[in-house]
Amino acid sequence: PVNIGDATKGGALRPQPNLNPLAHWRREHRPDPERVINEIDGPTTMSAVFTTFEDMEAFVQELRDADLGVSINISAPMDAARRCCQEVGLKRHSVEYSLGFQGRVERLPDRVVLEIGTMCGHGMISHHLVKKLVDWIKEGRRTPKEATQYLARFCSCGVFNTARAEQIFEKARTGTR
Repeated sequence: PVNIGDATKGGALRPQPNLNPLAHWRREHRPDPERVINEIDGPTTMSAVFTTFEDMEAFVQELRDADLGVSINISAPMDAARRCCQEVGLKRHSVEYSLGFQGRVERLPDRVVLEIGTMCGHGMISHHLVKKLVDWIKEGRRTPKEATQYLARFCSCGVFNTARAEQIFEKARTGTR
């Protein structure tokens, strides 16, 4: 997976205690998935983010084979989720639809900011920081990878898709979006 997380403690890229705000930009950014797994100390919700259907399917198959008695939620296009369930022998019991954005949408941030800012399931990615990072990337002050690593630390659940965010930042940088 490109990211994993525990809803009670955060994802593989986490903030660190005892750092001043200036250290935020200069510190190393190493995901620590083992830390996430080792710190599970009770009931929680775990997440894993994959970039390919095959990786997701293999993981769901492993979970099914382990027969842990846990609920598996797949956040993917409906056809992909249905196909994954069929191929690993699981019965899908519910579907959740996203209705998009309603109301006074002209007051919302631009599409790039929304796409990245809504990747955290708890809304912990600041739209203002995303906008600032988009500007910095366009100015050459940060790379898409650096910007993605900064933002991933704020996601408290670990569902922030770092690979997708990096692609979106790159498209914003080159103006192909």
